[in-house]
Amino acid sequence: MKHLLLTRLQGALIGANTIYIDRQQISPNQLLLATNLALMGGMSSLTRHGKYQPQDWTENIFTDIPNPERAMVAMLPLMLFFHDDRVKLREILVNVSHSWQLDWETCSSAVAIGYIISRSLTESFNSRTIVAQLLDEMPNLHPRVFQELSTIERSSDRSSLHQVAQRLAIDSHPIITPTVLAIYCFLSTPEDFSLATRRAYHSQSQSQLTCALTGMLAGAHNSLTGIPLNGYIATQHKEQWLSAAESLLAAWAGMYHVPSVNSAYPLAVASPRVMQRRD
Repeated sequence: MKHLLLTRLQGALIGANTIYIDRQQISPNQLLLATNLALMGGMSSLTRHGKYQPQDWTENIFTDIPNPERAMVAMLPLMLFFHDDRVKLREILVNVSHSWQLDWETCSSAVAIGYIISRSLTESFNSRTIVAQLLDEMPNLHPRVFQELSTIERSSDRSSLHQVAQRLAIDSHPIITPTVLAIYCFLSTPEDFSLATRRAYHSQSQSQLTCALTGMLAGAHNSLTGIPLNGYIATQHKEQWLSAAESLLAAWAGMYHVPSVNSAYPLAVASPRVMQRRD
């Protein structure tokens, strides 16, 4: 195993929170700060219930989702929690999109990002084949998402970021464009978190969503240890995110508190598929 699952979860959360303008200049991602309540609400819901609770997400978390950009970010906890079951992950992302009344473009973009994160967290990521695998396993993507990802996959010479951004700018979409740019920036240099995130900022859109999605992808792949120290230090509420990742991992692994047990370690681990099922 290249990286611990915990540090990958932490990398995705910490990586999305900052914008890398250059090697020295780093600023908070305002989109993440604005989505903080929804993100923490989603993490808490999954940790509390040990599974996706549709009513909880619809009644409590949706109230902090005024636009599709925040919705994309708010679905990150689901992408992390269900990373080991891509069929279930897609099903839940689609259900959440429907309950939040998101359009097909946003739903497809979330599925694409979630799929790539899943491949990284399960140590089955290959930058040369990931897009082809995504298109093969997730065929019901929006035609525009499918088309743009297909173009990236077919580009044997890896078109420059400027060329990709120019093509997308012709018919720009507020969610599809940053999603495709984020995937492109990450796949161009998957092992270099700093370069991928800097390129995301300097893409023509300079979208906070582009930066956030690139940080999620690169952070999940390279883990917390792959994030530059100055970026980690500049991250606001980093202790909160690190702790949330630990709780999410514990819930995913089937750990639960046993308050009645008088022990220094009041935790127990559930049997696989017997207790703490995530469905």
